[in-house]
Amino acid sequence: MKNTVRISVFLILSIFYFQCSGHKHEEREITKELEEANTIHQKSLDIREELMELEKALKEAEIEYTEVKDLLKIWDKDIIEVPGFEHSHDHDDDHGAYERKYHVHNPMKPFSDPEHLEYQKVMHDEILEIQERMRVLLAEKVMDEEGEN
Repeated sequence: MKNTVRISVFLILSIFYFQCSGHKHEEREITKELEEANTIHQKSLDIREELMELEKALKEAEIEYTEVKDLLKIWDKDIIEVPGFEHSHDHDDDHGAYERKYHVHNPMKPFSDPEHLEYQKVMHDEILEIQERMRVLLAEKVMDEEGEN
């Protein structure tokens, strides 16, 4: 929840900054900050795809995960692509390229390059936290089942 508050404050300050500055970011040169932001973004999307499988496992195990599911819905609404890397549905890994199952279609935010980088870091931290919570729920179920035997 701390991360949600941090994102909210970050967004409000960013909106205020851009309303006052009149600075537009339509066409951008890809900088090292944007490249790093995209690398972090891709890692977040990798985790999000893993969570799709964890969700299936939680459902199959009949584990209640409404609170975590709500956090995931918020994350899905807040994740954005990085300028210059929009619609990067294909991803390269050690085994070649593949098309992602999870896609981002949220509107871009008018952030500066450093703000995009910071935003992707916060979003990555949040998806890691959600992933950990889901894993804990599954582990607790396994521990309960082992305790019953």
